[in-house]
Amino acid sequence: MRACPKCGEAMEVAQSLTVGGLENKDIAWRCDRDGVTAELRHPVQYVHINIGDVDDVNGRRRRLMHREIRGAELIVYHEWLAPGAPDGSGPPPARPANTGKRAGHRIPAKPATARRSAARKTRPTKRSVAARRRRPRRRGTR
Repeated sequence: MRACPKCGEAMEVAQSLTVGGLENKDIAWRCDRDGVTAELRHPVQYVHINIGDVDDVNGRRRRLMHREIRGAELIVYHEWLAPGAPDGSGPPPARPANTGKRAGHRIPAKPATARRSAARKTRPTKRSVAARRRRPRRRGTR
């Protein structure tokens, strides 16, 4: 039993699968109260699906409203859209203005570093092996 993310009630099984040694594995659920559907997906798809995506299924549109991973299963929750509802394919909504503590303070840019003069183009001196070591070598017997 899955809990509906919208109303919190238990969702009923809409589809189950029997393959190989796996019998009656529930792969899809439906909430009768608000029409939310849930389905199992491969966990690798987690990075390819975005909340708010709208897709067409049998001529009806549905919006992805929630996703979660439980163990090795990715569960994706959709809600059906009313005909003529906006599809959300436009630009994302504007982010609210930052009203935090440092919102009005601008951090100045760092000044440019001074370059070496053209007359003095020497290579940096090569460091000896001892100078590159982090710890000094222990002397004496162990």
